[in-house]
Amino acid sequence: MNVIFTLGERRKEKQWKYQRGMLRSLSITDMKKDVQRRFFAHEVEETVSRLYLSDLCLDMGIDAYLLGAEYARFGHYGESEFSAMQRCREEIQAVIDQTVAQFTAWLKLDDAQESLYKEVSTGYIHEWWRQGFTEGKKKYSMRLH
Repeated sequence: MNVIFTLGERRKEKQWKYQRGMLRSLSITDMKKDVQRRFFAHEVEETVSRLYLSDLCLDMGIDAYLLGAEYARFGHYGESEFSAMQRCREEIQAVIDQTVAQFTAWLKLDDAQESLYKEVSTGYIHEWWRQGFTEGKKKYSMRLH
């Protein structure tokens, strides 16, 4: 029996396979430590909002990591990290804005606090994007994509 795939289905399957491979090299423990260090270093108690926001940060970090890995092919072909990051700056900004919006809604932040969380979120998302980009370049160099 022959199975016929459309081009879109084939691309999606290939992308999922690549993302699963990239997630194998991601350390969730390191990401959790980074979230704790950046966002919750001053808090001691576990609250529902903290648990929710920690999970949100992990999700956003994973999204940034996979986005960096996706754009690693440009780095493999000689484009600089900065240039590759500029290609997806709107997607990165959307992830940062979503993270800040959730913190603002859950913690009822004022403008000064919101600005601080935007700065922290920007650093966090950029760091995990860079890690995904670096790992993705390694995989492309070893032809594991």
